[in-house]
Amino acid sequence: MKQNKNNTYPIDVDKAWNILYAKLENDRLLPDETAVSSQQKRKLYLQWTAVAATVCIGIILSVFYFSQSKEHSLLVLQNKEKSGTLVTTLSDGSVVYLAPEASITCPSVFAENQRKVELNGNALFSVTKNEKRPFVITTNENITIEVVGTIFAVQSSHGNPFALSVKQGKVNVRSGENSTAVPVEAGETVQLNTGKLSKSGIINPQIFSYFTDKMSFKDEKLYRIVHAINTIQSSPVIVTDKSVNNRTLTVTFENNSVETMAELICMALNLEQINKQDTIYIKQFSK
Repeated sequence: MKQNKNNTYPIDVDKAWNILYAKLENDRLLPDETAVSSQQKRKLYLQWTAVAATVCIGIILSVFYFSQSKEHSLLVLQNKEKSGTLVTTLSDGSVVYLAPEASITCPSVFAENQRKVELNGNALFSVTKNEKRPFVITTNENITIEVVGTIFAVQSSHGNPFALSVKQGKVNVRSGENSTAVPVEAGETVQLNTGKLSKSGIINPQIFSYFTDKMSFKDEKLYRIVHAINTIQSSPVIVTDKSVNNRTLTVTFENNSVETMAELICMALNLEQINKQDTIYIKQFSK
């Protein structure tokens, strides 16, 4: 695939569809045509066309970068896209939404007494609560963020002053090695100005949705995708069949409702979606 002068990549849609269709057929993820009526076939065709566009774009345009450092115990995760968030789940179940050109470095498996992450750029964190294993983030500005379990957004990109906004829970922020920790609670923001941390109410209430309006998952397991969706949505999604939890998917969701995200997942993995009140259940088709 060649890059043109405008730094865009032309997409061969037919070729992409053929590749996706062949993969789905090989993995037996396409519905059995003998059991589908002509009207259902037309509906399925339209649905598969929609999901193919989403999944193919995620496969073809994805230039997200996963690599391991020279020390095999460390994992580097980087979002090299110009737009959209790369979502990944860490070994402890915490979810990280990496903004464009942001990266984190962390152990492939956290230590027993601490979970330590290095952040470069902007990210949204949803940290799994574990009082015996505090979650510690360090940034390029010599900022240390200490967490037990909470949801917060961090701005630590080059050329912008450090800022942290808390959506849920409480975070302690330090500037420098020996400074006093500044506690930041839900609804508050802390900023670094002239070397000092100052607190205020959240200035930009849209800071959290910025990380979740366009989310990309690359070769991510189903249960982790569902966990990331549930972190930011009020309507929970539940996978009832544990046997499908480890199925993987590369997909991009852009301004989709939780119902639409669940529907796209089910179509891509040949699963069934059942809506009951405020809960969405994902399961295998009944035989």
